[in-house]
Amino acid sequence: MRHEGESHMSMSAPKNFWYVAAFAADVGRDLLARTILGRQLVIFRTEEGKVAILADRCPHRAVPLSLGTLIGDTIRCTYHGMQIAADGSCSRIPCQDLIPGKARADTFPAIERDKLIWVWMGDPALADPAAVPDFHWFDSPEWTACTGYHHIAANYQLLNDNLLDLSHESYVHEDTIGNDAVAEAPVSASVKDGKVYVSREINNCEPPPFYVKTTGFKTNINRWHTTIFQPPSFNVIENGSYPADGNRGQALERRILNMITPETETSSHYFWGVARAFLHEDAALTAYIQEQIYRTFDQDKVLLEAQQHNLGAETDAPFPVALRTDAGPIQARKLVRQIVEQEQQMEQMEAAGVK
Repeated sequence: MRHEGESHMSMSAPKNFWYVAAFAADVGRDLLARTILGRQLVIFRTEEGKVAILADRCPHRAVPLSLGTLIGDTIRCTYHGMQIAADGSCSRIPCQDLIPGKARADTFPAIERDKLIWVWMGDPALADPAAVPDFHWFDSPEWTACTGYHHIAANYQLLNDNLLDLSHESYVHEDTIGNDAVAEAPVSASVKDGKVYVSREINNCEPPPFYVKTTGFKTNINRWHTTIFQPPSFNVIENGSYPADGNRGQALERRILNMITPETETSSHYFWGVARAFLHEDAALTAYIQEQIYRTFDQDKVLLEAQQHNLGAETDAPFPVALRTDAGPIQARKLVRQIVEQEQQMEQMEAAGVK
C-alpha cells in the first residue's frame, strides 16, 4: 500500500529481489532505522523473536516510527502516541476509539536465513523464500566466518564493478591482499545461468602480506580467485592458494562474501564476510582477517566515493574506455539493466490496466 503524499524515488535497482537488510545479530528489541531502495524502514524483533520490517513513517504525521518506543509488539509513535503493530495495523490512538482504515504502515516480507535478515522491496505476491540467495558459509560448521559492514556513498553498481575487476588489488590494496601479479594475470569472463563468472589463475607469484600472515606460505604461491556475480548485487569470490612447488590438494580456501544493498541512487549498504576452510579454532586469525578486510574495504570506500563524486547523477552512464578486465562488469551491468527494464515494462502495463 502506498501512503498518500509519500515519495517513492525511482531507482536503477530492481525491486523484486531479496536484499540484505541487516546481520541477524544486529536486529533485536531496539528499533533499527535503515533506508533501502529509497524507502525508509524500521526493523525489530517481536517478543517471539520474529523479524518485522515496516515503513519508517507514522501514518498520522509522517514522523519516523524508529524514533518511537517498542511496547510489546507495537511501536508507539513519539509524536502523538499512535501505536503501530508488527503487521502494520494501528492498535491504539490515545485521543479516540475509532481507528481510521488508512491508519496503517506498509510492511515488507522478511526472512532470517544464514545469519542474515533479508527483505523483499517489491510486489509481496512475488516474494518467494526459495529465491533468497545462498550464503550458507555464514552458518556452516565447515567454514569459519567473520563479518563487517561499510556504508559507502556510491551507487551499488560501482561496488559490483569493483568486485568483478580485481585487477585493482595491485594498486588500491598493495599493502594487504594485492601485488603486481594480480593485474598482470590473464582473466576470463563468462555468463552462465544468469550469473557472471570472472576468473584468474595467478601462478608462481610472491604472496601478498595478507596471504603470508593467514596461510603461513612464505615462498612463491599459486593462487586463484573467481568472482561469481548473482544479480542484482551479490558477489561471492572463491579464493585459494598453495605453494608453487606443491599441488592444489594443499590449497587453503576462502570465500569472500559480498552482499550489496542499494540505499539510494548514490549510496549503498555493504555487508561482507570472509569464510575460511582451515584453522577453525584460531580466534586470533579470525580477528586478524576481520581487521585486515576492514582496512582493505576502507581503501575501496575512499576510491568508490571519489568515483561517485566525479560521476554525480550519472550512475548508469557508459564509460568511454573499456579494458579487457572490464568484460565482467560490462556483462553484469547488462544483466541488471535487462532486469530493471523488464520490471519497468511490467509496471507500465499494470498502470495501463494490461494483464
